[in-house]
Amino acid sequence: MKKSIVVLFMIIGLLAPGTLVADECMEGDCDSGVGTGFTEDGQIYEGEWQDGYPHGKGTLYISKEKAVKGEWVKGKLVKEIKDDKKQE
Repeated sequence: MKKSIVVLFMIIGLLAPGTLVADECMEGDCDSGVGTGFTEDGQIYEGEWQDGYPHGKGTLYISKEKAVKGEWVKGKLVKEIKDDKKQE
């Protein structure tokens, strides 16, 4: 039951156009620079930041298996960048 609830929240989180904001910076400058930090919902964002928001190019790590690479504006994903590299 708990696993189903967690999966449901993850799906809602992926579908809802939320705004990311830095909760805790792990490395670099998560205010206005380049850094790696936790978002308020516990995900990890690595890339460019402005005023405490992901802003510019970066990657949001949702889980060990899922990451979203793209361009962000004030914490919102505006363009997803697909990785065209084929794994062999």
